[in-house]
Amino acid sequence: MLVQTRSRLSMLKDILDTTEMETERKIAIITTGENKERGKTMEFYGKSVSQLWNNLLTAYQTNRWDNNAYLRVDLVTEEEKITFELLQQQLKKIKRNNYIDFNLRFDGIRKRSFLKEELVGNAVIKPDNKHIVGKNHPNLHIDPQNYRGYVKRKYNREESDLSYLERSNVYLFKTKAYYIENDQIIPLEDYGNGNRVRTITEETLNEMTDLVIAKGSEYLKKQLMDTGQFIYGYYPCYDQPIKGYNSVRHFSSLYALVESAEYFSDEEMLLEAKAGLIWGIKQLTINEQGYFLIKDFLGKEVEYKLGAQATAILAIAKYIQVSKDDSFETYLKQLVRTISQKFITKDNQTIHVLDKDLAIKERFRIIYYDGEALFSLLRAYEILNEQAIFETCEILMEHFVTENYQKYHDHWLSYATNEMLKHKEKITYYRFGIKNALVNIDFIEQRDTAYPTMLELLVAASKMMKKLEKSEFKNELFKTPTDFLEVKERIDTVMKKRVSHEIKTGVMFPEFAVFFKKPATIDYGFFARHDRFRMRIDDAEHFLSGLINYRSHYKD
Repeated sequence: MLVQTRSRLSMLKDILDTTEMETERKIAIITTGENKERGKTMEFYGKSVSQLWNNLLTAYQTNRWDNNAYLRVDLVTEEEKITFELLQQQLKKIKRNNYIDFNLRFDGIRKRSFLKEELVGNAVIKPDNKHIVGKNHPNLHIDPQNYRGYVKRKYNREESDLSYLERSNVYLFKTKAYYIENDQIIPLEDYGNGNRVRTITEETLNEMTDLVIAKGSEYLKKQLMDTGQFIYGYYPCYDQPIKGYNSVRHFSSLYALVESAEYFSDEEMLLEAKAGLIWGIKQLTINEQGYFLIKDFLGKEVEYKLGAQATAILAIAKYIQVSKDDSFETYLKQLVRTISQKFITKDNQTIHVLDKDLAIKERFRIIYYDGEALFSLLRAYEILNEQAIFETCEILMEHFVTENYQKYHDHWLSYATNEMLKHKEKITYYRFGIKNALVNIDFIEQRDTAYPTMLELLVAASKMMKKLEKSEFKNELFKTPTDFLEVKERIDTVMKKRVSHEIKTGVMFPEFAVFFKKPATIDYGFFARHDRFRMRIDDAEHFLSGLINYRSHYKD
């Protein structure tokens, strides 16, 4: 039993007494349960608030909700009656999967009511089978199989014939929501597109960011098994594991874990990251033709990717820097030599993918690999202090500048540019970094998905602007101090907006996790809403890296 100084019954009464419900019939929706299981959602009705309270009181005395891990309360504040045909039209208009922004109630032969969180947490509303995430319109509809499954679980009713839905009165409704956890009432805010979580204001943003970093770091650490391999990810509606594994994401996630260990001075987390490195070196590397390679698979076919080499270097270099343990230095040197000799051509072009025989398979696969390569080599240079490594970095940087790589507005290039400027300041590097941030900044500001790499890009750009403030190049790049300040403030303003937006739209707070199959597994993890709430290790990596770098930078 939870230890509480105040019963949930009294808190529930306070919520009921202080929330205005404009609807003719008073409706309360209670979601409660244990963290190990999906919450049970129940509706309670009354002709008046007092009658509703009596019904809630009876249910409380029967079920003793104080014994449960959590209790969420939604009180219906307003509703709109529509036709079933109009409901279908509204679903078709929604531009992304799981961006459902209304609660839904059917009232007719049968009464069925669903919070928006129930609809998405149980995949009651789905895209058509032609939908490809990020490529086309989802064409959302009520999925008959999942609807029947959830009605069976919620109402204990078998429903083979769903034609009653078309003949029912259909209501879209709004609620005022609260989450009760231990002895605290947490008001929930509706941020649109289905995102309804605890209130986050400008005044509480830093505090909330710190909470998300702390809890999110623990979440990522939990994904690392005793073997040193990660649980790759979940689709949380049904606790479905994501198949496959990816070497790039293994090492980049370890990099983020080491960043977390450094941020919290957490020796235990650092040791777990070390175990991940050991597993990665044992299981994901191979010596081939005298080169030390990170192997990956495309189907059954082995391939070697520049991005995997780079993220392995990043993770190892970061671990050495934080732990002062040089036992991985030999591997670091071998990985660097392999990039220099097998992934960069004589005319200074990068090669993205080699085949099993180390022949060129793809010169270009994804822009990330180029920025990862430069950033990783610069970090290796800091550890190994070999001039040849820095010369390679200069060659890559000059190539990216000459070829106008700022057009890709990539976060790894932003990291790399800021890192390069620590060792060598050139006006062309600053100009490149500024363009890389500004060319897409309007899109970044308006982007509705969490998209955490956008924050990573802006934090690195903000750090670069801080360097530029004291640089002799500032006056060459900007006509007046005002011009400089306008650009700096533009980057910093959008950066802070992205922090707030990410937390509101991509963090699996407990008040949302309760609607998925295994809340305790996913609490404070990070998700991509429009991709079936995908929760992969690299989602956690990008969120944590961006937020940790933001807070560290902001404190500075």
